Amino acid sequence: MRSESIDRVFPIYSVENDIMIAKNGDVSIVYELKLPQIYSLNGASLDQINIIFDKVIRSLPENTILQKQDFFFTTQLSSSLTESDNSLARSDNRYYYEKPIQQHKCFLILTKDSKSTVNISSTTKETQKFIEEVGAFVTIIDSCVSFLNREGYFVVERQNNDQIIELLGMYFSLSKNPDEVLKDIFFDKGLQVGDNIGEIYSITTNEQLPPTINNLKRHSSYSTQHTNFMIPFIQPLTVGLDCNHLYNQVVYVGESGAIFANLKIKLNHFNSLGMISKENLLSLQQVDELVSEVIANELMFVYQHFSLIIWDKDSAALNTYKNTLSNIFRDMNIDMYQTKLALKDIYLGNSPGGASYLSDDYKFIGISEQTPTFMNFESYYGTNYDGIILCDRKSGAPLRVDLWDEPVKRGQIVNRNRLIFGPSGTGKSFLVNHIASQYYEQGHHVVMIDIGNSYKKLCQLKNGQYYNYDPESPLEFNPFVLNSEKKKIDIDKKTFLISLIMFIWKGDNPYTKEEKQIMSLYIDGYYVFLEATPEEFPSMSGFYNFVGENRVMEDEELYFDKVSFQLSSREFHDGKYAGVLNSKNPVDLVNERFIVFEMDNIKDHPILFPLVTMLCIDLVMDKLRNRKNAKKSIFIDECWKPISKGEMAEFIKYLYKTVRKFYGEIAIATQDVEDILQTEAGPAMINNTDTMILLSHKKKMASKDKFAAYLSFNESDLEKLFSTNKREVFIKIGGLSNVYSVDVSPERYACYTSNADENKRIFETYDSTNNMDLAINQFVEDNNKN
Repeated sequence: MRSESIDRVFPIYSVENDIMIAKNGDVSIVYELKLPQIYSLNGASLDQINIIFDKVIRSLPENTILQKQDFFFTTQLSSSLTESDNSLARSDNRYYYEKPIQQHKCFLILTKDSKSTVNISSTTKETQKFIEEVGAFVTIIDSCVSFLNREGYFVVERQNNDQIIELLGMYFSLSKNPDEVLKDIFFDKGLQVGDNIGEIYSITTNEQLPPTINNLKRHSSYSTQHTNFMIPFIQPLTVGLDCNHLYNQVVYVGESGAIFANLKIKLNHFNSLGMISKENLLSLQQVDELVSEVIANELMFVYQHFSLIIWDKDSAALNTYKNTLSNIFRDMNIDMYQTKLALKDIYLGNSPGGASYLSDDYKFIGISEQTPTFMNFESYYGTNYDGIILCDRKSGAPLRVDLWDEPVKRGQIVNRNRLIFGPSGTGKSFLVNHIASQYYEQGHHVVMIDIGNSYKKLCQLKNGQYYNYDPESPLEFNPFVLNSEKKKIDIDKKTFLISLIMFIWKGDNPYTKEEKQIMSLYIDGYYVFLEATPEEFPSMSGFYNFVGENRVMEDEELYFDKVSFQLSSREFHDGKYAGVLNSKNPVDLVNERFIVFEMDNIKDHPILFPLVTMLCIDLVMDKLRNRKNAKKSIFIDECWKPISKGEMAEFIKYLYKTVRKFYGEIAIATQDVEDILQTEAGPAMINNTDTMILLSHKKKMASKDKFAAYLSFNESDLEKLFSTNKREVFIKIGGLSNVYSVDVSPERYACYTSNADENKRIFETYDSTNNMDLAINQFVEDNNKN
């Protein structure tokens, strides 16, 4: 096989001052583009991006070549996801090691097509003029490209000398990490670059395109009978193609009148041959329609070229990719032919900065407004440095989704609160376990209030505090005790105490503003009394006696029924609930990092359930106030329902509005959106929640309109939501949404599972060893044997 010396075919003369200079005198500037992640663009967004790129093309000077290159690499995960020594975190590193992952890099190369070049014989004046032209070109291009940065869809970074050389290495080795010495290239029996064998497919004429093209096409796998999941037209050839490939998009900006003149020549040519061939008659009609549209809409003619390079080291794998591509071309109605004779010309003509070498035979005339339809504006799923480990729903590659810091920094959200909806059987507690576990591993203080023992294994694994409320041996609280650093009651504590006492007195019954105001005065008076009487220990009983022995205003009996208050609250003074609110050694959880309150034993108790839930939240609020710099996550799974009405609802509203001041979040987990909408606190919860997390809702199509009306889901959000399958999760952070896969290590699965038979096996080992880590590992080992 005859090879081409890379030195002989290499089109670039030098790279200096962050500019690439070709051997024919062309000058190129290179930018890297960070693109929106796959499935995140809806039709309106894509239309807007197309308009943006059309404006960029129109703003370029004549004789400029816009070259966009999208490299897609298939590789394996080789680095650790975490450095933590936590057992579950270590299991992540083992489980995801060598998982196939896709990586993408996108470059925008703007080339000044030099019609006249300088050489060694050029005069000083000619050389100076050339340098001035280059300087002016760089200024214009920087201005044009900066427009992309301002539109919010892209991050554009100008490339320096080293980065440009790295790009050239990637192209001329077809490798993400090229060797320092480039390999020779073979063209005679197909494309071979070093050890990589490849194929090139090209679009070089209008006849290869479908008769009509839309920006979007329906994704059959993710669509349902009631929803259409739409993707960009070109996606199957870009982020949708799972192999090593490079998609080249080249636009030649010339003098539009000259291109139009060429079109008229072509028009006349087809006209003269129309009597001979029906095919030519059809082409005549197509060209005539194109010219009419451009003239009518004042559009811009451009030359363009699109090509796709696929490669692999294994010929069998390459043949598989070729068969896949044939099906994709058929589905897209594109006749993208496989290049055979012109391999060298097209490969070199698509090299970075070498687009002017491409023969006119491989270019075709188009309209700048339509050109972006054939350009790629998506990348693979983005990943953050911190966040929850989820997976790319398409490839299963692990990534981190930051729900905490990054969205706030970017201005996507103003609070970290979230609502989690998971219909029965979709894995709601599994997902909450997964989020809470990783938050703890990342330093959060985690508090969980639950019904159903869903988080017992995780709590024991983290050596947390697990409180299973037992009415026979109840937890003892004392919400009247102030933090030792505070001498006076603050508004947060006072708001809570008013809500608590009004609930004890009135339950779910209505009360008057006067009654609530008088109760507020009594609380103020009680703490003045405590300050003047140091030997008096604050408690519910003390407050009960204070109300009985004092008055806070004249004629208060006109508005305040003291006897009613005493009769309703006496059980908490010296009756059967006296131990609940009068502890002299109340639970102190400020320094505990993982806490679970399990309410299953009192879930049907009309008084204790909402009361104890409220008291638990008060303990959490103390943690919020006293650990100001620590991240704090409060998960309330189903337990929120009894405290979302009456005075309790007012407290929930207040809690939601204030939690972000203390670097915290409230995460409410429930089965249906109706659960939230049917409560008094529902509107406040939704208005103060910027992150929505939903598991599969394919069986909940009837809720579609409610999601749109109450959660502000647009049509694209709904398409994504109803495309989710089991072990997938839809996440909307501010205005951005996407779907992720929940794929975890066997150890995490064992920790999170709610399967009764599996839990029985795990707890049998735990009961005999008192070691949850060992119990989980034993479960995984036994499963591996089977």
